[in-house]
Amino acid sequence: MSSEGNGNPICPNGHRQTVAATRFCIFCGVAIVQAAQPPVPPPVVQHPVPPPQQFQQQPQPMPPPPVYQHAPQPSCKTCGGFGSGLANAKVMCPECRWLRPLVPGYRVDSSAFAWAADAKAMAALRAITPLNAAAKGVSEKVGRRWIEVTFNGVLLGEKQMPQVFGQAVRAARILGMTHMPDVYLSGERPWDMLTFGSDTDSFIVIGSALAGNFQGIDMFYLLAREIGHCKAGHALWKTVIRFFLGEQGPARGVMAGGIFNAILSPSALIGGAIEMPLLAWARQAEITADRAGLLAVGSEEIARRVLMAWSLKSSLMYRQLNMDAWIEQQSVDDGDMLRLSELTTTSTPYLGPRLKLLSHYAKSPELQSYLKIIGETIKKAAPPKQDADAKPKPNELKLRCSTCSAPMRVPMSVLEGKQQLSVKCPDEKCGKATVIRKNPKPADAKAKEVNRMENQNYAE
Repeated sequence: MSSEGNGNPICPNGHRQTVAATRFCIFCGVAIVQAAQPPVPPPVVQHPVPPPQQFQQQPQPMPPPPVYQHAPQPSCKTCGGFGSGLANAKVMCPECRWLRPLVPGYRVDSSAFAWAADAKAMAALRAITPLNAAAKGVSEKVGRRWIEVTFNGVLLGEKQMPQVFGQAVRAARILGMTHMPDVYLSGERPWDMLTFGSDTDSFIVIGSALAGNFQGIDMFYLLAREIGHCKAGHALWKTVIRFFLGEQGPARGVMAGGIFNAILSPSALIGGAIEMPLLAWARQAEITADRAGLLAVGSEEIARRVLMAWSLKSSLMYRQLNMDAWIEQQSVDDGDMLRLSELTTTSTPYLGPRLKLLSHYAKSPELQSYLKIIGETIKKAAPPKQDADAKPKPNELKLRCSTCSAPMRVPMSVLEGKQQLSVKCPDEKCGKATVIRKNPKPADAKAKEVNRMENQNYAE
């Protein structure tokens, strides 16, 4: 008998038993000799296991799934990021360039001045996916710094040409900008006013010739135009044009080298596939900027004057023009030829059609409504007007004796309700009396509230 395998005994005939404890084979009946059993190890003493209920734990609530959040942006150390830590007298944070609105809650949407064709042309640009991706990459990575260095600009501020920078801040607040774009002065493009940057970080470059020829309200209009570019989101595509097409000027375009060059040069036509949409948008964007400037300045005459003088590159020559004759000249519509020339040669709209569109906007009821709201807001935002005539009344009247010129002081309470008063000189050697008479109140509403007193000497 053996017990290989699973440990059950096997009879001499080789039958494995299915039952371990048997003395005879269940298959052939042969007696099975039991093998010696291995020693049984001593039992392992185990500690009693406590009842299961003692180890049951109360069900714990499942922890909420983790919520992944972007790292918080560092707030401005000067104003807290929203002007809360800025002194009331300050309108701009010097660190983050946050702008205080004209009144709490004041906002201006870009739709107030946006030109419909501008939005349509920009949508066409955004539909060109490779161009749109390249535009953002160029602007965010190298655009701003490269252009700043290229223009050799002088950054304006409270200590650098504050008379110009202050006008830019005023224009930005009127147009509802939340942050102030940087403003540079440059001599590289003396007759240009340019906007570059990205949708969230834009800056303006003022040409030195413009700064020298336009001051006051005229410069304010030019600055408001560029703020309009920033507000409308033009800075990104202005930067794209600068990078992809280079310098922009009156002769820049597909046909800049002449019509035969455009026809005979395949590269010109291939380049035009990208250039044409960009230039088409650039022309429409200028109309939006013109309207933004008009919304800020509130006068078509000022806008027309600045655009005309800017086109001539001389404010002096503008003053010598016969505007009636020029308007009559522009009334002649050159039709398709004018539009074709503008389409293929320039990124700036021609002045005649441009001023016509500006005039339509100036007469629109929408603009008049916006101007009324802005005007009322500016009045609310203005500090209380100090009446120069409403000065605090003095507690006493100072005068001199009409005889010996000895100084005398008379309390105003003594003069109250009296048309005249006799005052004796305090010098015992003189002893003369001076009669004080009150002048009748002047009819002019702006006259001083405190009337002058008149001295009259008489002998006692």
